[in-house]
Formats: sequence, C-alpha cells, structure tokens
Amino acid sequence: MSSEIYQPTSKQLERWAKRDELDKYAFAGIMSESEQEHHVKKFLDKNYYHHHLAQVRDNKQKLLKDLEYLEQREQLLIEQINKQEQSSQK
Repeated sequence: MSSEIYQPTSKQLERWAKRDELDKYAFAGIMSESEQEHHVKKFLDKNYYHHHLAQVRDNKQKLLKDLEYLEQREQLLIEQINKQEQSSQK
C-alpha cells in the first residue's frame, strides 16, 4: 500500500464544487424570489384551503358545462347517425 495521501487536482475540485452547488437544488429546483414569496404567503395564509376550494369548485363548474355541451353534441350525433341509417335502408 502506498502511504501517499490522495490530493485531487484543482480541476477535480472545481468540478466537485459545481456538482455540490447543483445538488443543493436538485430536488426543489431553483425558485425566484417572487416564487419563494408566493409559497411563503400561501403557507402562512389561514384561508388558503378556502381559496383553493373556491378554485376547485370554479374549475368543476367549467368542466360540468363542458360535459353538458358534449353530452348534447353526442345526442345530436346519435340522432344524425340514426337518420342517416334509416334513410339508407329505404
């Protein structure tokens, strides 16, 4: 065995420093100050769940309107197909 102590090169140290810096943000990603502020405000807002629930309900209403339109459109298409099939049988 060698009694020599391993000494990384300056290039290796620089590369490791870059990796260490990137590792800090690997999970959360880098957030801007405004994003961080938004998340802190959201965390501290006692009415956050009420606001979020209101947004969910608004989205649900929009989806229900879309569903209603699609169901009407589906019915019209079924009627059109039935008419077409009846006229082709004659």
